This record gives sequence, structure tokens and C-alpha cells, in this order.
Amino acid sequence: MALPKKKSRSITVDDTRYRWMVSIHQHVLYLTIEAEDDPGQTFQALFEPHDQFKREADENWSFHRQGRSLTPRDVTKIIRYGLANNWKPQSKGQKPILLYAWDAERVAPGAQNPDTNEVPLRDIAIEQVSDLRFDLSLDPYWRKTLFAAELFKRFTLPEDYFGISNRARDCGLHFAVFNDGYTECGFVVFGIESVDFPDVAMYTTNNPSII
Repeated sequence: MALPKKKSRSITVDDTRYRWMVSIHQHVLYLTIEAEDDPGQTFQALFEPHDQFKREADENWSFHRQGRSLTPRDVTKIIRYGLANNWKPQSKGQKPILLYAWDAERVAPGAQNPDTNEVPLRDIAIEQVSDLRFDLSLDPYWRKTLFAAELFKRFTLPEDYFGISNRARDCGLHFAVFNDGYTECGFVVFGIESVDFPDVAMYTTNNPSII
């Protein structure tokens, strides 16, 4: 199915015309590209969207704008990347090619944000959750607590927990930890999630014989 002309844009790369469209679903930005004339195989690049938030007068944060922008120059790079990696835009009956975010970042990195009043809260939460995996895995108190905890019971980390960065603390972000079950070899899986962005969660396995 061809991209709708009202929602897509046209671009010419190396004498071939393409159409491209950007959409966002569940915190993922999708760039879809296809040949403009008689389209065949579709090419998609997926990115983290980098939502930007601003603090309101009541001290709460609200979504302000989308922090990532994709320019025609970025789209040109991605088209050439796709063509060099087996994308066949005129070929019928081919499954779409997906370029995932960790690859796409090398092709079209997110735009830098010059407005210091805007904060990428979700990005900060992702970075903090990743760091907390290691802090909690080495913390004797939380190891003992989570080994004995009821499955999936959430424990909110204190705001002054040493593993929480000043940046995350200043933004008022909160984090929870929980016992997420066991592996086949008997290790306990610790879950760490952002209270403010529940879809931001990471996991680490821990040996209960080591406190």
C-alpha cells in the first residue's frame, strides 16, 4: 500500500523519487520510506523519540515537544544506507526492511536540544534505570530485601538513595525495584523501573547465595 500523499513528503535521491513519512507509536518514532512510482519493498528506520518536557508554574512537568527531528538530509542518508544493505524499493512481494534504533543512531543521530528549559525526562529515566541495575546488584541491603520479597511487590527507592543521580533527583523522578522471579538455575531477577514512565524497566540476575 502506497504512503498517503497528504501525510508524506517526496524526495529525490540519485535521480530516483521516494516518499517518506514519520509517525510515533508507543514512544518509538518510525520513518517509513518507499519508491514514489510503483512502490515495492518498504524501508523503515526506528528511533527513540526523545520527548522534551517543561516544568510548569505548579512545579509539575508537562510534555512540550518532540525532541528528535528528521530532515531531508537525514532521510537521504538513510535511503543510501538502505540501498547499500539490500533494500530493493521496486521489488514486489518483499518483506519490509527494518533499521532498528541502535543502527539508525549512526545514520541520523538525534538533534541536540539548545533550550535549557526543556528536559528529556524519559531519556534521563532510561539512563538512571540502567545505572541502578548495577548499584542495586551490589547493595547488600537491597539484595537481602529483594531475595526475600514477595514476587512483583514494588519498593520505591528513597529519594536520597546514593545511586540516584542529582539530575534525576532534581527532576523529581522516582524509581521502584522488585523481585521479578527466578531463572532456571535459581538466580533471582531484580526489576528496576521508572515510576513516572512505567514502560522504562530493566532487569538483572543475582545469585541468592551471595549477600
